[in-house]
Amino acid sequence: MSLKDRLATASHYARGGDIARRFGVLENPFPASNQTTNNPHFPLPSDDEIDARVESFVRDKRSQVIVILGTQGIGKTNVLNHYERVLKRELDEIGGFYVVRYLADPEASFDSTLRRLFQELGVEHLMKLGKLLNEGDTDTALEQARGHEVRVALRKLAQSDGDEVVATALNEWFMGIRLLKHHREVLGVNFRLDTVESKTAAFRDLVLVSSAAKLLNGIFLLLDEIEKQDGVLSATGVNRYLSSLRAIMDALPNHLFMMIAMTPDALRRYSLAVPAFRSRLENRIGLLPIDSLDEAINLANFYIDDARHKAEQEADTKSGDFEPLVSHDQIMATFAASMDRARKRGDSGVNQREYLHNLHLLAESAIQRAQKER
Repeated sequence: MSLKDRLATASHYARGGDIARRFGVLENPFPASNQTTNNPHFPLPSDDEIDARVESFVRDKRSQVIVILGTQGIGKTNVLNHYERVLKRELDEIGGFYVVRYLADPEASFDSTLRRLFQELGVEHLMKLGKLLNEGDTDTALEQARGHEVRVALRKLAQSDGDEVVATALNEWFMGIRLLKHHREVLGVNFRLDTVESKTAAFRDLVLVSSAAKLLNGIFLLLDEIEKQDGVLSATGVNRYLSSLRAIMDALPNHLFMMIAMTPDALRRYSLAVPAFRSRLENRIGLLPIDSLDEAINLANFYIDDARHKAEQEADTKSGDFEPLVSHDQIMATFAASMDRARKRGDSGVNQREYLHNLHLLAESAIQRAQKER
């Protein structure tokens, strides 16, 4: 079959069509190894512990730090993706909570994470804060801010009743952009926030004042792949990054829920680099590889069932006697082969990414065979 014919067939099969009628799914249900987002979350025993900690944070507002610990490909990103979706959905009704997902980038500073936090709160939050401060006890709320310049700027925001121009200028100042005459005139500030330390202090003040104004209950900060810092930064850069991360934990004993995904190797390296950092990471939730056939079968069936459920909703396919994309025997053989490779590497089990990728290849072969048969 020529590439032209293959593409024409693929276009016909895209998002359903004969695939849905034959297999009961709209597309390959298993993610390839490079597909780390928009994947369903297979329920894990660790979910109960995370749920309990989230519940206590929402109730008490006391800051917490949870470390999702696991080797590459074991499902750490999937866990963070799941909680990002669930928290945004469920906390929207409660109000006052922000969910910030951040994928660590190779900068020799924590500055980019702080910028992301300020961006998430944004101009709209500052406009609401200005109105609340104007209507309420401004002085009492502003007492929560330690920084003189932050208090001055927030008072200007309150006096403007949350004016968008003032809120925009304040957001720019928090982000640390170059201080202009406009910022001095509108906010009454004289100094730029040009260090991680000054931004961390300003963020702390903003959170506490927002909480005192009954606008903010808490912030969920989900940090993924922070081990990448170690691959591109100098020892001094890594030390500075970790110290900044520790500083924001210490600055906010309330209103911050931090979930950090990292590998065991990264935890060991970082603990040696900054011993005080390790003491903040005692709440660890370990993710384990797949080490039993039953677990492997359940995981495969979970992805198939999820895909068929989506097909029922989107293409109105009815549950029926569909042809399996991947047979029970193929699932068992795939796990056995993956387990054999894992043992040769000295691993205790199979990571999810490798196993699901192999199932993806099998399912893709089945789909392409079906396309040729039509």
